[in-house]
Amino acid sequence: MRRLQLTAFGDAAKVVRLDSAPAPSLAADDLLVQMEAAPMNRSDFMLVEGKYGVRPEFPYNVGSEGVGRVIGTGRAASPLDGKRVLILPTYEQGTWAEQTVVSSRNVVEVSNSADPLQLAMIGINPATAYLLLKQYTHLMPSDWIGQTAANAAMGQYIVQLAKLAGLKTLNVVRRQEAADAVRAFGGDAAVLQGNDLKQQIEAALGSNRLSIAFDTLGGEPIGTLLQFVRDGGIGVGYGLQTGVFPKINPVDMYFRGLSFHGFWLIKWLRNAPRAEVQWTYQHLAALVAEGKLFAEVEQTYSLDQYQQALEHAQTTERGGKILFRF
Repeated sequence: MRRLQLTAFGDAAKVVRLDSAPAPSLAADDLLVQMEAAPMNRSDFMLVEGKYGVRPEFPYNVGSEGVGRVIGTGRAASPLDGKRVLILPTYEQGTWAEQTVVSSRNVVEVSNSADPLQLAMIGINPATAYLLLKQYTHLMPSDWIGQTAANAAMGQYIVQLAKLAGLKTLNVVRRQEAADAVRAFGGDAAVLQGNDLKQQIEAALGSNRLSIAFDTLGGEPIGTLLQFVRDGGIGVGYGLQTGVFPKINPVDMYFRGLSFHGFWLIKWLRNAPRAEVQWTYQHLAALVAEGKLFAEVEQTYSLDQYQQALEHAQTTERGGKILFRF
């Protein structure tokens, strides 16, 4: 079985290698999964660089999520033989691989009919988007939510799930073409980062206020967004792409009763009841099968093309996700 392995922390081009090994014997609860597709996420590269909350021993099989078909089972996992399964992003197994061994507790059975590329991407971003909208405040139809980096795949999922719930979205992006893309996939308002961001938000919202704001960048944009969150409202950070902590005005926190939270999906995966995890992912998979939940795909690569894939996935001005397709 061929897989990509991390040999040390650093630049992915230098520390990720293609390795081959015989398929290991399976423990009672193990599955051998023939991978169909696996996406490349910013969190994967943060792990490779040694900047993520998971710090594995080397060599480490990389790739956090994906979808595939069970082709072998341990004696306690035989009911899943032949099933298509989503591999949960617990970081206990690598998915940038032709085949991978995974515990049955780390998979959820999913649709045979849905597009495997779209299914492969629901482990991290759609699950995060869904939980951001559900866990922090009770949102009602016509409520406004705000977000940074709205043209990214995560932003697309937030917009799609918000629209299904009757919510309105204010979307902060960095480029005009990104703003046009956000409006095209259903964002209600799109504004550009810059010195006049506050004025743009005022014009877009009018007298409305945000119930919650989501951030993946850090730095100043989320601080500006939080000025437009209603008193007692909430901000949630789920990423730190700039490496700069969110610049939040303490006046908003102290005198307007705002709160700011950090979200990490793996904490939910570790602590939520199994039934909740399974229901959430099967619900998202059903939305994928119905064509209601999707992300743009820019290009797919074979495992042999991993060096080109690694380089492409780290470019900042892509129009969609990069995936391995097996």
